[in-house]
Amino acid sequence: MNFAVHAIMYGYFFLKCMKIKPPWMNPMLITCAQIIQMIIGVAVQLISFYYYKTTNNSSTECNIQKQNVVAGGMMYGSYLFLFAQFFLGRYSIINLSEKKMN
Repeated sequence: MNFAVHAIMYGYFFLKCMKIKPPWMNPMLITCAQIIQMIIGVAVQLISFYYYKTTNNSSTECNIQKQNVVAGGMMYGSYLFLFAQFFLGRYSIINLSEKKMN
């Protein structure tokens, strides 16, 4: 999933650097894909943490380390916040109307 989002994103950046703006490549959809990727990342971290906390008996071995789950959750959570903040600042109807008025 990470590769797919980055391939699209860097393909778009390459075309923009070449002064080509393909009408079928909407930058808002790229940002949405990034946000969806971060939502999935946060969900995986939450599921991993739940699995870590509920499989502490000796009959099932859990190879999940708490430090990795916490670090991954912080990473995906911060990226989700930043991409959502960027999306709202760039594509929000309220912000777009304010920019047109100024």
